[in-house]
Amino acid sequence: MERFSYRYTLSKRALKLYEGCGEVKAWFDELVAVRSGRTACDYVDMLADFVDGCGLSPKELVKLSPNEAFSVLKNWAVAEIRKGSKSAGRLYTIWNAVKSFLKFYGIVVQGKPPFKKGVKYLDKIPTKEELRQILNAATSIPTRIAIELMCYGGLRPEDICDLTYSSIKNDFEKGISPCAVFVPQAKSDSVYVTFIPETTVELIRQYFKLRESKGEKITEKSPIIANPRQKGKGIRRKTLTAKIENVIAKSGIQSQLIFGNKVQRIRPYSLRKYFRSNLTGHAPNEYIEAWLGHTSGLEHVYSGTRDLDPSTIERMREVYKRCEPFLLATAQPLDQNSLVKEAKIEALKSIAKSLLGIDLLEIKIAKEKEVGRELNKDEELELYERELKRLRDGKHNPQRIIHEKELEKYLAEGWQFVSVLPSQKILIKKG
Repeated sequence: MERFSYRYTLSKRALKLYEGCGEVKAWFDELVAVRSGRTACDYVDMLADFVDGCGLSPKELVKLSPNEAFSVLKNWAVAEIRKGSKSAGRLYTIWNAVKSFLKFYGIVVQGKPPFKKGVKYLDKIPTKEELRQILNAATSIPTRIAIELMCYGGLRPEDICDLTYSSIKNDFEKGISPCAVFVPQAKSDSVYVTFIPETTVELIRQYFKLRESKGEKITEKSPIIANPRQKGKGIRRKTLTAKIENVIAKSGIQSQLIFGNKVQRIRPYSLRKYFRSNLTGHAPNEYIEAWLGHTSGLEHVYSGTRDLDPSTIERMREVYKRCEPFLLATAQPLDQNSLVKEAKIEALKSIAKSLLGIDLLEIKIAKEKEVGRELNKDEELELYERELKRLRDGKHNPQRIIHEKELEKYLAEGWQFVSVLPSQKILIKKG
């Protein structure tokens, strides 16, 4: 099982910084060794953000004195505060990432940042009824699977992204319930075991059938939740959390409460806390901690939870099964009509890409920018069918996705600007 590859977790700008600068690569490699691959990727991404804003390269930063480095950091922070494009919390995390990079090269910045984290955020743990509403709002199979993995299995978002079929294969194929999930943990580079109920297993089974109907062969290395843009790879963490946040927003629940300067909110990580909260008092604390991936204590060494002892796993399975009523929030099943629509959408995207060279997903993003909201499944399907009909009738208005440096040439040839896509590429159409 592939544990970690910077090529599939770094953003484009962070990857460029990593591959083009030896100073960044050395720092990154140490972070992977002493912290985690996930932390290393986040820190390099934040350093890339800082470098873009301050105008100095990493090679120039490591030549600064501590006082000069503090001055650069302070000036950058003041400029960002004036622009108002980043929250104080985001500025604080970037500040600390840059301090870590400088410290790696012996530059210790002592001064305090010129801002304060004005709002204290607290997690609001959803009730069982609120979770039911969230699940009902998740009309996409992979998003609902991710939510259930978090609230019924206690998984972190980043561990869901790394999860492959090999993690559930044994119990999945034998029909054993609850199903054991062997989780390769990015944070500590270890493996732990948790469980998921039959409802989640059935969703995964439906999702696999959907993917197989499009020609994918499910193997041990296949991700549980696939990245639609990178064949054979799992979904990216930022994409996954954004999808879950959208579902929470659509669910209609009160996701935020304000107490003075404290804000209590439901975020994706709140689903993992739902798992712990609803098991507390019903399962041994040692088991709960093991299912959450916390297996470093002495009690885990001698109980067998850390070593994945088979008899211990069976004892934990029995306890989890007794606790299922405290976890499960009965949600409406995904109706067959919804599954058919999703299969049609995926088929149309595949046909357009392979036969016509058109990325329908980019057309959808441009349409959502135009209308100012997310398209539902019916609207998405209608958009794709309309585009393909125009092609058949010879009425399609050609669109292309280009780099910014190509824009001037295409405009001179009569093309029209449509929008800037999330990838920072530009969508144009024939005038």
